[in-house]
Amino acid sequence: MYRLLVIAALLPAACKGKDTEVARDDKARTTEPACAKAVVHGPLRWIEDDYPAALACAKARNLPLVVDLWAPWCHTCLSMQTTVFTDPSFAADADRFVFVAIDTDREVNAAIVDKLPLSAWPTFYVITHDEAVLARYVGAASKEQFHAFLDAGARAVTGVEGAGKHLLAAERALAVKDLATAETELSAALVEAPAGWVRKPDVLVSLLHTMRKRGHDEACLNTASTFIDETGTSASATDFMAIGLDCAKTREPLDPDGAAAFRHKASGRLQKLVDDQKSQLSVDDRSDAMIYLRDALDTSGFKPEAIAVAEKQAAMLANAAAKATSPKAAMTYNWHLAEVHVYLGRPLDAVPALEKSARELPGEYDPAARLGAIYLKADKLSEAAMWTEKAIALAYGPRKARVLGQRAEIAAKQGDVRTERAYREQVVTLWSSLPPGQANPDALTKAKEALAKLDAPATGTGSGSGSGSR
Repeated sequence: MYRLLVIAALLPAACKGKDTEVARDDKARTTEPACAKAVVHGPLRWIEDDYPAALACAKARNLPLVVDLWAPWCHTCLSMQTTVFTDPSFAADADRFVFVAIDTDREVNAAIVDKLPLSAWPTFYVITHDEAVLARYVGAASKEQFHAFLDAGARAVTGVEGAGKHLLAAERALAVKDLATAETELSAALVEAPAGWVRKPDVLVSLLHTMRKRGHDEACLNTASTFIDETGTSASATDFMAIGLDCAKTREPLDPDGAAAFRHKASGRLQKLVDDQKSQLSVDDRSDAMIYLRDALDTSGFKPEAIAVAEKQAAMLANAAAKATSPKAAMTYNWHLAEVHVYLGRPLDAVPALEKSARELPGEYDPAARLGAIYLKADKLSEAAMWTEKAIALAYGPRKARVLGQRAEIAAKQGDVRTERAYREQVVTLWSSLPPGQANPDALTKAKEALAKLDAPATGTGSGSGSGSR
């Protein structure tokens, strides 16, 4: 509302100049070849998987560039695309920014992924057309939070003060992986935060995540305990508690009472969040919260209560998938449906929804990969192999390496060493070939170790060969 009032107040004095500016912008949008690549999705126009074109368009229109770093397997990414970006309230932002969607698994995007690193999927940036960071956001956002993120990026063009200045410094530090500076600046942003600051919840999430990455688990647990009730009712509240629970788990041997106390507080807070039907949660966000609530209940010895949460979660997801407005929107729930049915010990209950997704989206690798994983969990290995091979034919980049690894696991369960070796060799080859931005040294090391185990001498058999069938 404040944004609209300010615009309305300026219109009488700036009408003529604004008309000229709009005409100039419309001309740039239609005549600049790079801008012509934008595709309309709801109220926004997105350039897809062409960062150089997006940068050229931003320069031609003299606008900041919004970068969505996402992947098709990322349920949060899909939820943002189908429940947030489609909201009519973002129509005004179509003329304030250029938008680009970057599938991080596509090799063509490796350079920009290397330049603008992710802390999680999705990660969003607002940058200038000379690639200076103006704002950054990680994970799921409510409509209000994403508006605040965009507004922060727009304000940063001319400079910001107070908490916003510290947050911008932290975001720029995180973009170059300077965690020490980021932690200092995020802490300073909290000190100067005005009452009701809409960005406070995501600042708290970034601070906790930075502490965790630096190994500051005691500070992480203390911060989580202090601010647990100050993270609002969006997905940021869940993310904050998830990191806090992770720190509590690490701290448990040294501080069992502190860890238990935080788990108790987190369970209560998550339960309230899940039960609050007015909270700023999409179905995907609510399902995430239910997973962490289950985990906290399980760890505290409340298994029946955790199972009850899972049953409600499964029903909620089935209803959401059935009511989804498009196959892509329904695909949002594939991971959650698979996860909750595995938790409940009924993995095959997820098959009908996943098969429907695979039929309706024959070009997407994710439904087939999920089906392969579900059948693997259910020890239906021929079905697992069939669906995983379909996924391999469609997958690319780092995700293909993981699907190849899944096929190797299936072969191992089948006792087929020759096939397992062939797929593990492909995993090593693929990880070795990926460029900076997609390369994963840890994954490559693990892949090499898994391959080497196939050739290691067998132990306890009296023979010296690891070849043959399992």
